[in-house]
Amino acid sequence: MRVELGLRAGVAIPLLFTLVAGIAALLIFNYFTQVNLLKEEEERSIDMAVNTAQTLLDSATIHYQQMAAFVARIPEVQEAVNKRDRNRLIEKFLPSFNYLKQQFGVAQFHFHIPPAVSLLRMHELTIFGDDISKQRKSVVHVGENKKGVRGIEAGVGGVGLRGVEPIFYRDTYVGSVDLGGGFKEELELIKKAIKADAGVVINREILTEWPGLKDIKQKIGEWIPISSTLKEPTEFVMEFSLKQASQSGDKYHKEYITKAGKDFIVIYSPLKDFSGKKIGFLYIVKERVLAPSKIITMLAINIVVYAIMLIVMAILIGYGMNKFVINPIIALTKLADDISMGKTSQKVEIRDARGEIAILAKSIERMRVTMKKLLE
Repeated sequence: MRVELGLRAGVAIPLLFTLVAGIAALLIFNYFTQVNLLKEEEERSIDMAVNTAQTLLDSATIHYQQMAAFVARIPEVQEAVNKRDRNRLIEKFLPSFNYLKQQFGVAQFHFHIPPAVSLLRMHELTIFGDDISKQRKSVVHVGENKKGVRGIEAGVGGVGLRGVEPIFYRDTYVGSVDLGGGFKEELELIKKAIKADAGVVINREILTEWPGLKDIKQKIGEWIPISSTLKEPTEFVMEFSLKQASQSGDKYHKEYITKAGKDFIVIYSPLKDFSGKKIGFLYIVKERVLAPSKIITMLAINIVVYAIMLIVMAILIGYGMNKFVINPIIALTKLADDISMGKTSQKVEIRDARGEIAILAKSIERMRVTMKKLLE
């Protein structure tokens, strides 16, 4: 059955359909554009967080190596190490080390003699004369290559950031010195810089010679949590994720998790020792920019905004069409019908007629005048 539409319905329905289709297309385009922009922002945020964190760790090892290089080039130190004069070194450096430890978190200040024997630990004066070749590969490397190195390493005192430099006396290699610190201070700096929590896990195999390994209670499979700004890192860092990160060939591995109704991204960035060997991961726990809840909120806002736009446009267009097109045509239709039935007394005047409708109104008025003359 054919449905006859009135003028208003015939104009309004196609117009409304066109408006709805246009607004829907604009909504979809705008939504996906915003999502893509948020994705790009999230990727930039991840890159920046990883680069900043790694740079801060690298900077710490550079500073430790710089301090070690400064100490190694003092003639009095070179002579004292050559003579194995522990008392002279203690007298010269212990007050300075205590200050550095208090103010800047320097935890280790260690002199060694060939091949890799502890001469003096400023941080542990009573322990010396032990062979450290198994734990301190960096010291062995410096003794063999006579060049300074820096990186992450496990020693008797724990795992930390180290800078090691050779000591020469009259152009002869007589030993080495290293300075270093733990991860706690650096991770706090990272947290402030990137506004996200961070921590370090080290592969258990790397720590087999570390005496403190037996006292570690918290383990994540074959990885040992060393330090973290999180109270419970195992809530975010899992063995399965670490295995995936180990197998990933990318510069970092990322995963998305939800905790307590919030969406987070956990980023695993490889950590390497002084030789470039991968020994663990620096992980970053960051609240997501592109969380599903935020996407839903963004979509809802877009729908509301475009719905309001659609209503306003429909009202304005409907008002204009009614006033200047539909109402004048309806009025002209009634007048033409009256004229066809011989009612020629009423003058054809359409106040809001414009353009072709005004021309049509004048034509009907001429027709009315002609009809009136004929009827008279």
